[in-house]
Amino acid sequence: MDIRNIYWYLGAFLLLSGFISLLPIFVAVYYHEPAIPFLVSGVISCIAGVALLQSSRRELSFGDAMLLVALSLLVLSFFGAIPFFMSLKGGLVEVFLNGYFESISGYTTTGLSILPDYMLHPTFQSYHSIVFRRALSEWLGGLGIVVIFLSILAKGGISTVYLQRIEGGDERITPSIEHMARITLRIYLFYTLVGAILLWMSGLDTFHSLVGVMSTISTGGFVGNIPFFHSAGWTTNLIMMLCMILGAVPFILHYSLLSGKLSKFFRNIEIRTFFWILFLSILILLPTIRYLPVSAIPDALNNLSLGVVSTITSTGYNSAGLEKVGYMEEFLLVILMLIGGCSGSTAGGLKFIRLYVLLRAIQWMIRRYSLPESAVVPFKISSKVFNIRELMNASLFFFVYIFLIFLSSAIFMSFGVSPMNSVFISASAQGNNGLALIRIAALPAIVKLVMMFQMLAGRLEIFPLLAFFGFIINSLEKGVMKAGWKDKSEPDRRANLLKKPRESK
Repeated sequence: MDIRNIYWYLGAFLLLSGFISLLPIFVAVYYHEPAIPFLVSGVISCIAGVALLQSSRRELSFGDAMLLVALSLLVLSFFGAIPFFMSLKGGLVEVFLNGYFESISGYTTTGLSILPDYMLHPTFQSYHSIVFRRALSEWLGGLGIVVIFLSILAKGGISTVYLQRIEGGDERITPSIEHMARITLRIYLFYTLVGAILLWMSGLDTFHSLVGVMSTISTGGFVGNIPFFHSAGWTTNLIMMLCMILGAVPFILHYSLLSGKLSKFFRNIEIRTFFWILFLSILILLPTIRYLPVSAIPDALNNLSLGVVSTITSTGYNSAGLEKVGYMEEFLLVILMLIGGCSGSTAGGLKFIRLYVLLRAIQWMIRRYSLPESAVVPFKISSKVFNIRELMNASLFFFVYIFLIFLSSAIFMSFGVSPMNSVFISASAQGNNGLALIRIAALPAIVKLVMMFQMLAGRLEIFPLLAFFGFIINSLEKGVMKAGWKDKSEPDRRANLLKKPRESK
């Protein structure tokens, strides 16, 4: 890996992100709110981008591409946090940590929020612009801003295969990943427009219709923290659930769905598994409303469905009333958060396809060991043969994913968080879910830092982020070794200089 190879690409990302960051200015001007924080954020991002664009453009290796994806998300989140730095109150370290946490939560489509309640109330002086900026970061994160930008800029550069390994599956809509990125962008914009219109027709005003669809189609769920949405009716909730489901479905299948290929859409193993688990989860949680009065059951069923859909799609809609469930129901929610949505979607988690492959692998191993060693038993799913390397990759990802969940949970417990809440918020952060049964803003700084790492790891599918930290560690080791070598060699060099005159005599 060579970080100098990615400067030009990182500069292009910052420049484009800087222009997009100026959009909240229009919202601020319309609602007579302060626009300076968004202007500062956009201008600084553009200046940094132009400075990095002075570097020469080079072809990227697979390792450089992983480094670029991880570094871009970290840098974009930092510049996106500037409006939060300028709006939050408290000490310097607290404001920096909370603002960066909020921005990372947005760009990773996690939805966890540390914004104080007064900032989420319409009476706050920057309510509309701050909420729009937060929803915009989720919308961009759900779209996969890094990959979309890289796809457009990568003509003749980085191999499209590398991009597929990082962010997508093996199946592609078109032979060109650049073309695929543009189609994905059109579908995403189409769903956003239609969703906003439907929410407006359900009774929401234009502003909340827009931020509502931006937050749900990206499976971000930040609007679930806003009191305005807590009293949403049946129609509004159904539309938002539909947006969540669309966001959690692979965009390759959206192309098939919108092209009229319904049989291909519903035959997909992930789609079938997704709806089966969704239906069974609602059935399992139904007993939680059995003691309610008959008049309260419709609203309770509405909230229950919203909570399950938001959990399984990794949206994490916090106003669904899930904080009242028991321990058994909490455990089920943790399982749903671990699973997440479908591959190639805006959702987080392990993904249905990985879980399905690993479960089928167990069946394949049992069958293989029951036959003679000479027997050839290919591992096949839906006519696709998986090799050992693919199984190892899926197994390794599963192991690292679960290991990070429990390691983070242990750290949270050491700082006073209860065991169940530790596992819950750990699974929520890493699955980019956003559900929380405790107040995140009140947690210690170390807990927030670990959650930030988990949000990034979950969004980047762990390995690009680990590669980034591996690069940093290797660079530090090389720096230490180089400094140590110079210190050790300095006396010897001086001794040789003193010896030369004597030898010449």
